[in-house]
Amino acid sequence: MAQPFDPNSEAALLNTASLHYNRREMQEAQQVCDRILRGNPRQQAALHLVGMIALARGDASTARQWLAKAATLGPSPGILLDLADAQIASDDLAGAILYCKHAIALSPHHAGAHRKLGNVLHWMKDSRGAIASLQEALRIQPDFAEARVDLGQALLGAGDYGAARKELEPALGLKPPDPNALVFYALACHELGEFDKAIECLEKAIKLERDPVDTLCNLANVHRDAGNIARAIELYERALALAPDNMEARNDYAHTLLARGDFERGWDLYEARWEAFDSPQRRAYRQPAWKGEPLAGKRLLVWDEQGIGDQMLFASLLPEVQAQAGSCTVVCEEKLANLFARSFPGMQVVAAKSEALQALLSESFDYQVPIASLARFFRKSMADFPRHTGYLRADPRRIGAWKERLDALGPGRKIGISWRGGFVGSRRHLRSIELEAWLPILKTPGVEFVSLQYTDCAAEIAALREKHGIVLHHWQEAIDDYDETAALVCALDRVVSVCTAL
Repeated sequence: MAQPFDPNSEAALLNTASLHYNRREMQEAQQVCDRILRGNPRQQAALHLVGMIALARGDASTARQWLAKAATLGPSPGILLDLADAQIASDDLAGAILYCKHAIALSPHHAGAHRKLGNVLHWMKDSRGAIASLQEALRIQPDFAEARVDLGQALLGAGDYGAARKELEPALGLKPPDPNALVFYALACHELGEFDKAIECLEKAIKLERDPVDTLCNLANVHRDAGNIARAIELYERALALAPDNMEARNDYAHTLLARGDFERGWDLYEARWEAFDSPQRRAYRQPAWKGEPLAGKRLLVWDEQGIGDQMLFASLLPEVQAQAGSCTVVCEEKLANLFARSFPGMQVVAAKSEALQALLSESFDYQVPIASLARFFRKSMADFPRHTGYLRADPRRIGAWKERLDALGPGRKIGISWRGGFVGSRRHLRSIELEAWLPILKTPGVEFVSLQYTDCAAEIAALREKHGIVLHHWQEAIDDYDETAALVCALDRVVSVCTAL
């Protein structure tokens, strides 16, 4: 005989609490859970639900406490993965990974656990690990659409745009459509130069999204790279009208304005880079920020940011700053320290990540400024760019030594080459040309070619010699120190290079 329904039973109360939680009625769900736990403080499902209520309210610390209590009564993959979410909400990605791995150890075929681990690894910039975990999730559950979209995103992060596009193609037909799949597919097409496909997918995604600001910016970026600057500006303005304080949108817009030559607006918006991309480095400099005040008699600290090529680019501003300031100190990459010290006499040059820098940080300066921010005050229009014959000065003795070494190679011109620039995050695939594609140049008779490539290229050079009989001279000591690189460049007859620091 069936037992009569008891609305006050533990099972019934749990169902009621879960119903409130699913309806986002958190206060009511909490009250029912409290009632359950007063009668049974070790009721695992209630402890678990209280943790989830706290997480939904944005209280990750309290959520971890309740979920940990539930786990001590017998860990399950569900509780452990929710604990991983609580760690993610607390910005503890390493802790989240431990809980994901614990869940996988308990249930090796839990596709959701592999997916969550893959996503956390992706956020930690471990592309290889993320891809492997997401592929395992799909091996276990081939129809796991969300994991396939995540895999596409991880492949994008790894710079494998062709594989990302191929992985995401099946997800484009999801019902209902997944805006993330459309956006990630568009990003892959963008990087592969398929602008029309990228635009089509992004426009579809915008119609599906409640908050389309990021996608509007992605669409603007595609139009910018396709050469449609006017349309790109319209889209940035639309995005910033919706979210005026979106710093990534402001930063992207800045690049477009600078490309168009609208320097005054562009440099001002470019300051958004600090909020768009959190920089611990900036927090190390606690002296007052320079905002264009008169520098006569003032002590100014100019510090490094971005890559070596960027620092060399913005170093063109240093002579003008030095002419105005009472004294000027510049921090730069160690590879550039000797070159900068010679090029800007009278300016103190300190290598980044050195003991000297640590001492410098405690010294008294009137102002500090990141090197790229100098452009706001000295390059407001095209007319502000001075005509010059170069501002970096190589060591004359080292130039002479390199000329002797080059002469020893025999007669004919000596030409340096660099074929790969940047890294995945700075669009290496668009800034590089495979060495094989250089063959029409490298087969030029009467020329000795010299490698100026700063990445590990020994295998490529060896393959070039073995397959084509072409000798490409490479001296690592000329690459390790940019003072030596500068001297070698000056000793060569010509340099042919992709877009890179060289």
